[in-house]
Amino acid sequence: MKRRSFLGFSIASLLLVPLNALAAVWNKVAFQADNVVDAGAGLSINNEIASKDIEITAPSHAENGAIVQVAVHSHIPNTEAIAVFVDKNPTALITNTMFNQGALPQMVTRIKMAETADIKIIVKSGERYFTASKKVTVLENGCGGSGSVNKNFKSSMKIRAKLLADADGVVQVKAIITHPMHTGRGKDDAGQLIPAHFIQLITINHQGRPVVEMQLGTGISKNPYLTFHISDAKLEDKVSVAWHDNFGRSGQAETTIIA
Repeated sequence: MKRRSFLGFSIASLLLVPLNALAAVWNKVAFQADNVVDAGAGLSINNEIASKDIEITAPSHAENGAIVQVAVHSHIPNTEAIAVFVDKNPTALITNTMFNQGALPQMVTRIKMAETADIKIIVKSGERYFTASKKVTVLENGCGGSGSVNKNFKSSMKIRAKLLADADGVVQVKAIITHPMHTGRGKDDAGQLIPAHFIQLITINHQGRPVVEMQLGTGISKNPYLTFHISDAKLEDKVSVAWHDNFGRSGQAETTIIA
């Protein structure tokens, strides 16, 4: 199966898409599926192989399902992409991330979980798919959401890129994006459903070259938090993060690598 089938887009094609049309490359079929099987089919996943080379760090118990931090590190050679699923969420696919040359196959983010369930990871390497999972006991449903529609919504972003002292040329990139990430299932104070409003695409660039491409669903927590690592970097290099949401809104921030 080709990389484009799994991700639903490619870096080369994404660069040619006008900003106001980026949502068209978002994998609607996979991200709107209400179970892992259908979401996986939307990504053309087949013949999964259980693997101990996928490291998942997540709490065994989550007090609040609205914010569950998950770290994934693939030790599988030639990892191209990592997909995160939660089967008991209203939509099963949380995020699907492609790692281009220069990006290490590891990530940290925060997700929403409706109830106790397994977090399932699927890694693509060449023509093969590998999988692992970790159970998280959820004490409070985090998928309903709350708040209100903010017609004057303004996003902001904090980004940091730091050269790691104990890893030659490896930079840790951290970003937090102010965004409501409404699921479309939460209600306002008047009891009316709040329309879904969430980031669909995120790109991380190093020296103007895309190294990480993410597609996101409504299962990412409010104010998305991300950590990635890129290699072959040096002090004063530029790192930028750009996002695009389902309302056609977008944002970008850039920083310089520090020690």
